[in-house]
Amino acid sequence: MVTYRATLDVPADLVSWLENLIATRRSETGGSWRALTSYDQAVMLLVWFAKGDTFAQLAAHFGVCTDTAWRYVNEGIDALAVLAPTLDGAVEAAGPERRLLLDGTLIPTWRCAALATETNPDPLYNAKHRDHGMNLQALTTTTGELVFLGQARPGSTADITAARACGIIEAVTEADVETTADSGYQGAGGTVRTPAKRPQGKGLNGWEKRANTAMARLRAPVERAFAALKRWRVLERVRISPNRITSLLYAIFVTHLKRSSLARA
Repeated sequence: MVTYRATLDVPADLVSWLENLIATRRSETGGSWRALTSYDQAVMLLVWFAKGDTFAQLAAHFGVCTDTAWRYVNEGIDALAVLAPTLDGAVEAAGPERRLLLDGTLIPTWRCAALATETNPDPLYNAKHRDHGMNLQALTTTTGELVFLGQARPGSTADITAARACGIIEAVTEADVETTADSGYQGAGGTVRTPAKRPQGKGLNGWEKRANTAMARLRAPVERAFAALKRWRVLERVRISPNRITSLLYAIFVTHLKRSSLARA
């Protein structure tokens, strides 16, 4: 086996913050002797987020067994996930303009036959992307700052269905927050604004085309938010259980927010 040194592209303050978070969780849960310090566990988690290594690779690098690497990573995920912003907080982040952007994306995963049902033998398959994954709904500000992530749902779930299941449409409507979305949310109602729909057998008139173009410009920042989230390479192809993907996304979301706040400080 060949070993090598590598540098993790994260600020030292982020590692220190995560180290303290993990140390606090350890003191709350108790337990016996640990194979790694809180600092090493924090670095292990960030390496997994940033590099997407397998648990066997993590174990070899940190000198622990694969099961221990898996347990330490999941412990760190749980410590971070509980800090994820709530939907109420996201609505408050709309600010005085009372505007947000809504969109969904696919988080690629391996196919999981365990989720198959009689009515849907391949629930993770997304026909639009022609790939397996989980549907992730997100709210951002008009400048593209991520403020809320919904629960991850099987990739075959339509965007509008996933948004309703997460309570997003109901929440923004009750708070009177105008929310711009793409054509996948047509029919959502409430305060959700979508592009004009082309009548069957007809085309759009001039003002409808101009309105759709203007709305596309307004929606553009949400793509930057997804791009920033997916910079963490573990999301390139998630290899853990689909039941753990929501917690993973929340943990990465919290890490992303903390890293952004440290960069602004």
